[in-house]
Amino acid sequence: MIRDLAVRRGNRMMNRMQGRKVSNRLVRFVAAALLTSLAFTPSDASAATGNDSAGAPDINPQPVSKLKPGGTFIWATTQLCDNYNTNHVDGNFAGCSYLMNGLLPSTFYTDDKGAFQVDKNYFSDIKLTSKKPQTIVYTLNPKAKWSDGKAISLADFVGYWKALNGSNEAFEVVSTTGYEDISGITKGASANQIVVKFKNVYADWQGLFGGLLPASITATPEKFNTAWKDAPNLTAGPFKWGGTDKTAGTAWIVPSSSWWGTKPVLDKMLWKVVTAAAQLDALANGEVDAANTGPDANQYKRGLTLSGVDVRVSVAPNYRHMTFGNTGFMTDTRVRQAIMMGVDRNIITKALIGPIDPKATSMGNHIFVKGLSCYQDNSGIYGKYNLQKADALLDAAGWVKSGTKRTKAGVELKPKITIPAGVPTSAQEAQLMQAMLAPLGVQIEISVVPSADFFSKYIIPGNFEMTVFTWLGTALPISSSKSIMATDGGQNYGKIGTAEIDKLYERANSELDPAKRCALATQIDKKLWEVGHSMINYQRPDVWQVDKNLANFGAFGFSSGDYATIGFMK
Repeated sequence: MIRDLAVRRGNRMMNRMQGRKVSNRLVRFVAAALLTSLAFTPSDASAATGNDSAGAPDINPQPVSKLKPGGTFIWATTQLCDNYNTNHVDGNFAGCSYLMNGLLPSTFYTDDKGAFQVDKNYFSDIKLTSKKPQTIVYTLNPKAKWSDGKAISLADFVGYWKALNGSNEAFEVVSTTGYEDISGITKGASANQIVVKFKNVYADWQGLFGGLLPASITATPEKFNTAWKDAPNLTAGPFKWGGTDKTAGTAWIVPSSSWWGTKPVLDKMLWKVVTAAAQLDALANGEVDAANTGPDANQYKRGLTLSGVDVRVSVAPNYRHMTFGNTGFMTDTRVRQAIMMGVDRNIITKALIGPIDPKATSMGNHIFVKGLSCYQDNSGIYGKYNLQKADALLDAAGWVKSGTKRTKAGVELKPKITIPAGVPTSAQEAQLMQAMLAPLGVQIEISVVPSADFFSKYIIPGNFEMTVFTWLGTALPISSSKSIMATDGGQNYGKIGTAEIDKLYERANSELDPAKRCALATQIDKKLWEVGHSMINYQRPDVWQVDKNLANFGAFGFSSGDYATIGFMK
């Protein structure tokens, strides 16, 4: 899944919005897997979406004929990429995925209703041809090629699979989910066909091979891990790499002359580093054209008053959470459980989301967001504010309360919550939790670290006790959440989990029956709450503040986007 600082993106598995219609590596849930339907009802829609149907995109859709040819679209981001290989642990950042969207192949995209559609730019057909053994046949578009002129081929598929299947731990991957279930990849009946066979059933097979990498990048762990640290040098999309200016904090992509599909409207898409707190000022001053302000109520309200700025909002599969690290005070499950019981999640939700959606309530599921057919609140006693039970848990854990403090063996219970600088949402959430937990005798210390270092130096290495950020959903919520929740998951930064949860994920990912999959996911979620893996706070609406003349961009909701059609109105 993609991670995000607070009001930006972050992926659970490996999703991203691709250059024309986007791959299933998009940064949003969209459809709910192979056989599980996605169903939104009007009651689930945010009040801020106006006349839009629930989950509908708010992007100012316009035909290309109404757009000005050319121009530069400047996109605010909180940092440049640490690695442009978004399959690498250091590249799993929303801003990096956004930049790479227009540069790499995709298998499927999702339409306005969240249904999977084959991306015909790269594949003329993709079919599940057998269930025993499970077999997928990919028929390549013969025009599809890399920027060096070489056709996308079997070698690219094989290399990608071997890099991501977990057989060689030297490949520092975000997730092995799905790829570890493949038994082999061979040439098909025709030169353009690729046959993928599985040793284990993998229900979310549509999530595989989106954002395919060239075989040269997956040839060795060293190349996979380091070749794209500074720039992606071999691409296959409507855009190609343009350059970067680290001093100015910018990176950009430009149209590819070798692209065989619909030509992009824009001359350039540029990402500019601006702190989260300053992005709306930059937009108002004309320094950027778009900022993803997320659930920040003050920025939302201010955006509504700015001349030339359009606030675009949609229900989305993104959510805010508080994750525990299995370090320091948080190694005790009872302490984690007590902290969850000592936090009123509805107050946090009302404070952060209420001004945008007055009907918003807290979320109680680690896998499905509200509106998906499998969603139910599984938080149980751990999601209910109860200071009495929280007190009892801490007492049982040996933390003796005296006045406003708790001590054990002479040590005061003072866990740290690590947050990035310049992100108002994170600061507000941390301060609310700090105040709520004080009556328990839990003295939360707020540790503010540089935004650019937040993930690379603190979260990914597990150097934290508590933290808050956003997970942006994928089209395949069960399989994509495994890398976050399983004990060996590349995105389980807190390293909290159980062997039982791991086995349930294996069963769920190999189960094709939708009802049984939902039941298994429910079991997983209940155990995640019980073990104190993380506390889900609220479903985060997709809120973008953009230049009012910008078209075909904004809050994509549960759909994919098309980079080639983004542009400015005439």
